[in-house]
Amino acid sequence: MAEELDLPWCFDDEHLAWQKTIQEFCQRVVAPGVIQRDLDGQLDPDLIREVGRLGAFGLRVPEAYGGSGADLRSMCIAAEEFSVLDSSLAVTIHVQAISAALFHHLASEDLRAEFLPPMASGETFCAFGLTEPTGGSDAGNIGTRAVRDGSDWVINGAKQFITNSGTPFSKYVTLFAAHEREGTARGDGGVPRGGRPPISAFLVPLDAPGVTVGPKYPKMGWRSSDTHPLYFEDVRVPAQHLLGQEGRGYREALAFLTWARIPIAAMSAGLARGCLEATLEFATSRESFGKPLTSHQAVAFGIADLSAMTDTCRLLTYDAAWKYDTGRPIEREAAVSKLMASELANKVAYKASHLHGGYGFMDDSDVSRHYRDARILTIGEGTSEVQRMLIARGLGLPV
Repeated sequence: MAEELDLPWCFDDEHLAWQKTIQEFCQRVVAPGVIQRDLDGQLDPDLIREVGRLGAFGLRVPEAYGGSGADLRSMCIAAEEFSVLDSSLAVTIHVQAISAALFHHLASEDLRAEFLPPMASGETFCAFGLTEPTGGSDAGNIGTRAVRDGSDWVINGAKQFITNSGTPFSKYVTLFAAHEREGTARGDGGVPRGGRPPISAFLVPLDAPGVTVGPKYPKMGWRSSDTHPLYFEDVRVPAQHLLGQEGRGYREALAFLTWARIPIAAMSAGLARGCLEATLEFATSRESFGKPLTSHQAVAFGIADLSAMTDTCRLLTYDAAWKYDTGRPIEREAAVSKLMASELANKVAYKASHLHGGYGFMDDSDVSRHYRDARILTIGEGTSEVQRMLIARGLGLPV
């Protein structure tokens, strides 16, 4: 059951045509094998190449560098439609798309010209190396260190839960590392007085000497996406691979990627829609106590709840995306849409699996896959608690 986006204030004919293109692609290319990919926990390189030809990796990259220069609503449409069937594929696309967009934002013109076109096409994946073993929600608590040595930076440390870091396409990581700033007064432990050391971003080849890609994680959800730890031991990168201003890469990345929470809300909306569609198909094909399952009020009302929560996810998502595309502030909207859509997607997945009875407990059912995939949505791109903190601060509360 493919839904049209009934949001006339938000979408034009190009958005609707793009949605139809994605829906047809998903039914033709993504749907076959989605269950087996999840059970096997394997990314399909051929599927990734098909997505690359579709142009989904370069949506937020300007046309001059091989992208399409599309708006955020177009990116959210793609995130939603892929997540209706396959959240693992959706997050693979999302991470590469935001990484390419961030690289365009931070990199010098020379680096853009050399590295950005293959990133936009999906020929080359660039992972996003921020999360660390001891960081958690405190993303700025970075133990990875970079030390300037002549014309190079020498990097030591570790990153964890890094998406797209071990695929056949994975060639680089945008790595965030703390370092000393020359001439800074020192406090205890080598940290500049007045706070944490500055954090810069670096483009690091994954095949550089000293880089180790650890074994892939066995995961509850997003099973057919690629996730590994990364280790760096005396890794040398040339000074020109510094991305953005020295000491400001982390701040620049966070400020630029505020909008990246909104496609996660779109993924939540897509997952909720997938649960709704699967439950409608299941319930309308079964009988219970001598009458159609949907004629029981408890079942019908349960499905009505799924529909209402799904609509809420979509409205919050596209309101935020539309505001971003029209130049309005979205700090609050990004946090609200991400918080509410991810929380509601979990409720939808729980209720949908319950309405499926025993079938919803089987790993090879669509709602079971959605139920497992939903859990990470309240964690990735900032936990629900982080979103609540941002919303509270926006209200002037001292948290």
